[in-house]
Amino acid sequence: MAGKRRRGRTPSSSGQAKGAPSPIQGPVAGRSNTRRELRAERRRQKRRRLGVVGIAGVVAAGLVVAVAVGFGVRQATHNDKPTLVGQTTVLLSVTGSDGTAAETALLAHDDKTRHGVELLIPRRVLTQVCGFGNQQLGQILALPNGVNLSRTAVGNLLGGVTIDGSWVLTSAQLAKLVDGVGGITADVDVDVIQQRADGSRVVMVGRGAGQHLNGAAAAAYATYVRGGEDALANLVRLQDVVDGIAAKLPRSTSAAAQVVRSLGPGAGSSLGADRLASVLVGLASDLRRNNVAPTALPVVKIDSGSAQASYRVDTEQTSTFVDNNLAASLPASARVAHKRVLVQNGVGTPGLAVSACDRLVKAGFSFAGSGNADNFNHQTSDVLIFDHSVATAELGDSVARALNLPVGDVQVSDNGQNVADVIVILGRDYKP
Repeated sequence: MAGKRRRGRTPSSSGQAKGAPSPIQGPVAGRSNTRRELRAERRRQKRRRLGVVGIAGVVAAGLVVAVAVGFGVRQATHNDKPTLVGQTTVLLSVTGSDGTAAETALLAHDDKTRHGVELLIPRRVLTQVCGFGNQQLGQILALPNGVNLSRTAVGNLLGGVTIDGSWVLTSAQLAKLVDGVGGITADVDVDVIQQRADGSRVVMVGRGAGQHLNGAAAAAYATYVRGGEDALANLVRLQDVVDGIAAKLPRSTSAAAQVVRSLGPGAGSSLGADRLASVLVGLASDLRRNNVAPTALPVVKIDSGSAQASYRVDTEQTSTFVDNNLAASLPASARVAHKRVLVQNGVGTPGLAVSACDRLVKAGFSFAGSGNADNFNHQTSDVLIFDHSVATAELGDSVARALNLPVGDVQVSDNGQNVADVIVILGRDYKP
């Protein structure tokens, strides 16, 4: 984009304890003590008093230490439930053999309201990923730093909700988790059919209510999509398995944490075993009280003409769901309109836009998309603004500073657009 480079501006830098006195003695018959003897006696009495006070101090200090140690031991052994602060959210992803997310659900528990959330998210819902363009949610997990990108993407789909942690399980680890709680009971809505290498087909799990499933059967059921079936139809199967695990999970947080740890380090959560166990135990308690909001993410089908449909989020319905169920995880900053910044790669270095987007989001800007510039020959970056007002000039300067670029990179573009408030073309002067 052509623009007029605006002259850069240099940013402004803006005592000792005493014993009780001895009682006064009456006169005693006998030889009077000499002055030297009297002084020696007073020194002996003083040493005795200091000795008594010192011993008392040592005893008192010992008691204080003993009480403190005892209290600490009690805290360590009796604090079975790590303290949570309000609502905690965790993004559960069950991966396929290709490293993408076959199933995704946002689980939440609020220890203040004792309210739980199970939000089931279709893997084919589309979202913008900084540096990688428009992506299906399930594909994001296989990208570089995909675990964090998936959390960010889901948070953006929900209007800025904070996702506290991730929990990524392979199908084998999900099966091990189910076996670890002794199997689950589920209402199986469809025959789960496995296609074998020789072309034969075998029913792994038969349709029927109240079925007891071991780990392998539960994992197959949770991720099963029947041929020709809409991508939303299988979400109820994942919910059945999650609910079944919650029903069999130990009610003690420490015991539940041991179940989580037994899956191995590869199945660990970014929350840590103890905090994840607190969320799961809390959610199980919410389920027993029938105080959980299970729902699929509201989406709209995109008619692309392909055999497998994609979806976009239904913003209005999703906003209502968030207000009713996830408001405690929605920071105040998410309720305020943010200036939108589009980032383009003007060098060609893969992943260059990712670090820029991270910096912009941390600085309070909204991500409006990313992509490649029309060429990769940009020696310096361009921070493009679209009018000559003082406010817009200050906005451009703020974006430049967030990216550690000189404000001299800010330009006023004469090309009209309605994609973003600022467009950044990253050049060779940008250092990720």
